[in-house]
Amino acid sequence: MNDRSNQETKESSKSVNEMFQHLEEAKQRDETPRRSSSTSNTWSKKARLMRKRSDPAVLASNHESRLQELADLDMVTHRAGKPWTSVKAGIEAHGSIPIYYRLDGMITHKGYIDQIVIRPDDESDVPQSIRDHITVDDTYSDYHDKYDTTTFLVTNGERLDESFPQSDLERLEGDEYVDEDFSYQPAYVRQRSGDFPDF
Repeated sequence: MNDRSNQETKESSKSVNEMFQHLEEAKQRDETPRRSSSTSNTWSKKARLMRKRSDPAVLASNHESRLQELADLDMVTHRAGKPWTSVKAGIEAHGSIPIYYRLDGMITHKGYIDQIVIRPDDESDVPQSIRDHITVDDTYSDYHDKYDTTTFLVTNGERLDESFPQSDLERLEGDEYVDEDFSYQPAYVRQRSGDFPDF
């Protein structure tokens, strides 16, 4: 009987050791990143569209003097008081996102957002290239945080030869166009054919 109980003890400790061996293997497998499914589940519908569509763009407003700087300089930093997380998602997928600028409902300028920072804690969270391209005449920080909720770098800005109504832009989702009275920003839209040949 003693031999039998020793045998059972050996077998049970052997099976426990085997279980722990499999547990360690399972832990190691579980630590591998699950990029595709978990990351895609965290994006909003608009962010997923900005990432997946081949023609995403953003529509925004700015003051005429800031838009003149956009057209005159190679790069310029702009800010916004809302988090443009869907734009950030698009930049991560495409490398840059086209932007249309409007004045009084008319699209007058365009460019590319190449870098973006959302909710920086302090200046060290903002890339040097973004910090370097806040112009001397920029008065944004007179009224808001210098690096607001969204701070972004726009490159290759230009004034359009012919402005057009914002209602010509189709929204990113659905078959609707931007309302002529729409004044919020950002709006997520589709590029018009030929507007952003470098995208």
